[in-house]
Amino acid sequence: MLGLAPSYAALCVVQASAVALPACRARVRGPGVVGVAVPAAALGLGVLLLRVVGGGPHALALLGAVAAPLLAAAAGALGRRRFPWAWPPAALALWLVAWLASGLVAEAAGLLLIAGACLALAAAVALVAPAWSIELGLLLVAVVDVALVWGTPQVEPASTALHHAALPAAAGHPLPPLQDATFGSATMGWLDLLAPALLGVVARARLRAAVVTGVAAAAWGLLLAVTSTLPATVPVLAGLLASRV
Repeated sequence: MLGLAPSYAALCVVQASAVALPACRARVRGPGVVGVAVPAAALGLGVLLLRVVGGGPHALALLGAVAAPLLAAAAGALGRRRFPWAWPPAALALWLVAWLASGLVAEAAGLLLIAGACLALAAAVALVAPAWSIELGLLLVAVVDVALVWGTPQVEPASTALHHAALPAAAGHPLPPLQDATFGSATMGWLDLLAPALLGVVARARLRAAVVTGVAAAAWGLLLAVTSTLPATVPVLAGLLASRV
């Protein structure tokens, strides 16, 4: 995650909202490795694709441009929400704004699309993974995030390459950049919003977890005074702990 204070604060609010908004919950018991392995593997694989595979940033940018609106449209059905029919037109409207508008308006629409997509992914994981494995996965992904961001030189160049990946144009407008969640000067990856959405499907006290996650994310952002990049999944652990006490 790269960023500066005001824009970063807005992304902290989105992280907290991602904890509070899931409508479904993961089952308490059952075997499963999906919740443990998939988030951390996705983080490591994403960095590998960006730094090793030629054209990786461009391919992931195209994937984000297509996957974000489709997943956001499916979030209502996957999350077993009321009025699931409202999500597809809302996702389409947001995609058109992200495509045709500019500045913070377009970025806000893209941010909401990615947040909606992460809610859909969290709901899908909750269908196949028990709560205990998702909780363990959140711990694992935070550890991997810290190791990659502060232990290797790969993450910041990879994030920069992905952020600046060019997208094709349609009707005279480039496709909306949905490969990362950008608002103003701050940027978070998809996993930085997926992690709080996953917390939302396992949290026992969801509102408390959301508030603590938002406050922890804001406090964590004080480190931006000494570093340009943060492992932004870490504040989710504070929310997870708060949801269990």
